Amino acid sequence: MRKYGVVLALAVSSVVVFVASASAISSPQVFNLLDVSQDVEQPIGGFTFDRPPVGGDQFAIYDKLYKWAGTKKGAPAGRVVGLGTFQTGFGENFSHKATVLFVAQAYLQGGTVLVQGYGQSNPNGPSTFTLPVIGGTGKYENVRGYVVVRDLGNGDTSKSNVEFHLLP
Repeated sequence: MRKYGVVLALAVSSVVVFVASASAISSPQVFNLLDVSQDVEQPIGGFTFDRPPVGGDQFAIYDKLYKWAGTKKGAPAGRVVGLGTFQTGFGENFSHKATVLFVAQAYLQGGTVLVQGYGQSNPNGPSTFTLPVIGGTGKYENVRGYVVVRDLGNGDTSKSNVEFHLLP
């Protein structure tokens, strides 16, 4: 369950990458997407969420993005690929939030958006991350802004809301 909360938060942080470029927008824009983590196990260095994470543990992010229709899937909107690296773990008995560095790229129609930043993962779910947009390609080239990723439910689901705040 914690795995999905962390993966969702990370995935959602990846989705944060989903933004429009300065050349494609002339005024600030805000929009929401549904991020759904894929149940694809890609262990990195042997870490598979079978134990509490510690600093240095990493995990792959591979999520699908859908237009926002609440917790239900809307039309497909893209995908997110990324990497989460734990800087700190949850501590004994899951007593602390873990610090995670997220690097994620959202692949959207017309281009990609890249986000990178730190988030605090709540061991008891749900978690919320605010990540800066650091670049993009295609129609998202030169876009700025940030993405807020919020786990849905109590943090043990594979779905997150990703809210994009884009600036020209």
